[in-house]
Amino acid sequence: MKRTMLTVGIATTVLVLSAQAATNKEIKLEAKSAIMKLGKTLKGEVTKNMKAHGPQSTAYFCYKNAKSITKKINETYPKGVSVKRISLKNRNKNGYPTAKDEIAMLKKLEKQTKEGKKLPEMIVEKISENHYKVYKPIFIGKKCLVCHGDAQHRNKDAYKTIKEKYPNDKAIDYKLGDFRGAFVADIIK
Repeated sequence: MKRTMLTVGIATTVLVLSAQAATNKEIKLEAKSAIMKLGKTLKGEVTKNMKAHGPQSTAYFCYKNAKSITKKINETYPKGVSVKRISLKNRNKNGYPTAKDEIAMLKKLEKQTKEGKKLPEMIVEKISENHYKVYKPIFIGKKCLVCHGDAQHRNKDAYKTIKEKYPNDKAIDYKLGDFRGAFVADIIK
């Protein structure tokens, strides 16, 4: 009898863990698709503007359009799915995380980066029974340094516009490869 109960208990645990793994995989796929859509759109618009008008105009373009682009892309997602960018060194006040779990996650990722640990591509956090947050770390690329680098690498004209539009800007002094923040996909099933 005890052996049967133990076998049933183990089988139940395996089934539960398998279901959780399948759910995490589905959540990750949905989050990745949503994050990639927003990231690709923002990056594409910035790159297009940079080529056509240069750094100073692109800084103004981001100030004027990043929020509306994000909103527009979020309207295309299924109900219960939204994506945003967050950072502890934010430029826009809306880019600072307001939820304690998001602040904690950014601090954890920043600490791991400083310790030289490789961050996972995506991190799934289960908030409640049907609520998940999926984080995708953002790192500074070469083109990012034009507006986010140190004084030596930042474009002075672009940064003049940035300081005018974001007087409390903290999103500077990065080096190539630095941890910048994260995309967060909020998914409620």
